[in-house]
Amino acid sequence: MKTRNYFTGFLAMTFMIIFCSNCNQKKEDAVKIENTLKSVSLWSDSAGVDPLELLSSIERANRAIDSIGYPDAGYKLWIVQSDTFKNYRFMLEGYWPDQAVYDIIHNHELYKNASKGYEQEEEKLWKGLKSTSYNRFILVK
Repeated sequence: MKTRNYFTGFLAMTFMIIFCSNCNQKKEDAVKIENTLKSVSLWSDSAGVDPLELLSSIERANRAIDSIGYPDAGYKLWIVQSDTFKNYRFMLEGYWPDQAVYDIIHNHELYKNASKGYEQEEEKLWKGLKSTSYNRFILVK
């Protein structure tokens, strides 16, 4: 009986070691999607919008995009520091694998509902900004 308990324990430990060694391996076979579509919006700010509040809004959208299954897509917020473009305060960069993924994300309910519960705050925040320029770029290969 004692020998059988030792043998069962040995088998269990061996199985756990083999299983856990696979858990710690790097996921080298994961493929990173190359983004070939970029959107850039320049925003002027007449209301003195807090960049951290704006970033919080953008991060909600990025979490929704991750949940949809595209962690390599989303938005980045930049503060414009320019002597020649004094009217621009923020640049919102969107990066997308391609037009089809862009359409999937923007039509998905998770993305559309990313600001649920924040509607009034979001409206007030974005109302203080005026989009002065929106451009899309496609990567040349």
